Amino acid sequence: MTLYMRTVKGDEGDEGDALEDGWSLMRWINEEIADRFPGRITIAEDLRSKEAITERAEDGGAGFGAQWDAEFVHPIREVLIEPDDGQRDMQVVARALLHSYNDDPFRRVVYTESHDEVANGKARVVHEIVPDDPTHWAAQKRSTLGAALMLTAPGIPMLFQGQEFLQGEWFQDTVPLDWDLSEEYRGIVRLYRDLIRLRLDAQGVTAGLTGRNIVVTRIDDEQKLIAFRRWQDGGAGDDVMVIANFAHEPREGYRVGLPEQGLWKLRLNTDWKGYSDGFGDFASHDVEAADEQMDGLAASGAVSIGAYSVLIFSMDR
Repeated sequence: MTLYMRTVKGDEGDEGDALEDGWSLMRWINEEIADRFPGRITIAEDLRSKEAITERAEDGGAGFGAQWDAEFVHPIREVLIEPDDGQRDMQVVARALLHSYNDDPFRRVVYTESHDEVANGKARVVHEIVPDDPTHWAAQKRSTLGAALMLTAPGIPMLFQGQEFLQGEWFQDTVPLDWDLSEEYRGIVRLYRDLIRLRLDAQGVTAGLTGRNIVVTRIDDEQKLIAFRRWQDGGAGDDVMVIANFAHEPREGYRVGLPEQGLWKLRLNTDWKGYSDGFGDFASHDVEAADEQMDGLAASGAVSIGAYSVLIFSMDR
């Protein structure tokens, strides 16, 4: 927790006075690591959104490779936990997706759970959504909606132990994980695995998820939908479109912009029944994009998406 290294006092909500010896110590450690172990990174848990934490040491910064992104985790958790669809703000989601440090999204770690967010009077996302039943449909749907955002947003994604099989309540380091849940909810585990495979471009058709580029192409606060494009160099096999529905109701024939005309294949639908018996298996399909501009993109097509769901599309090479 670098806040307590670089300040004389670091009380909650009060940074305190800068401690230059702390800054110089962090800078020295990071310079040593960069010199002796090139290619490695150090990650700061600072949570004050200070650009200087991830600025290069030679430019006066602390020299960390990345820092935990409070501008992602807190707003995204609030949107997921909010019980009233009408109160979910798509502008908040867009800002969280677009945030970065030093104009480089890979200098941030994106997540929805950590030991801080699930302890000290707070609980895991599924428990915050439905305290009496963290495996409830709403808890499954909205927690996996958050996971899909985390694993498609630019940055370094971080999972917290057990969230991939709906571990509930709050975190206590004296209480072991309930590993039986990983078998009972193996479909949810598979959803996380499938998201990670797409994030790593394991099939060679989602290279954009490994890149730094993002543009939010649709912010629909009335329908509670958001769409964004991810890309590295652009083109087939690279461009990825992500559509997320933050509403309890599905949407049919919802037209969105797409980077180019042609067949956009549905790579993942978080509402697939294979992930959970309770999911709706909403009829989402590949999209044939027409040569009609929309959302600042060259083409457009109609998508159908289930409740609290995410669709991921790309084109074959």
